[in-house]
Amino acid sequence: MLKGLGDIGQLMKMQREMKNVQKKIQKTKIDGMSSDGSVKAVVTGEFSLVDITIDESLIKSGEVKKVEKMVYSAVNDAVDKARKFAAEEMKKIAGGMDLGGLFG
Repeated sequence: MLKGLGDIGQLMKMQREMKNVQKKIQKTKIDGMSSDGSVKAVVTGEFSLVDITIDESLIKSGEVKKVEKMVYSAVNDAVDKARKFAAEEMKKIAGGMDLGGLFG
């Protein structure tokens, strides 16, 4: 039935560890930066944007397209880092199995 998964105690332990890792991922905040450092974005481990900071000089430049590009860059950087962080945390309890596809 559950051939190869071990005993129920092991499964329950893994389930507890999974819940702990999920809580850690939820609470973790990850920073991302635009390529030129003018925009900083912060996301949770669940990829929710919680903060964004734009350097005043970038705004004063009046270059709307550049501001937009830097915002996209910073948010994407933060989300990419969050995705990698979540995959690494899950891998710890999965015994090294690659679960990266679950977060992409």
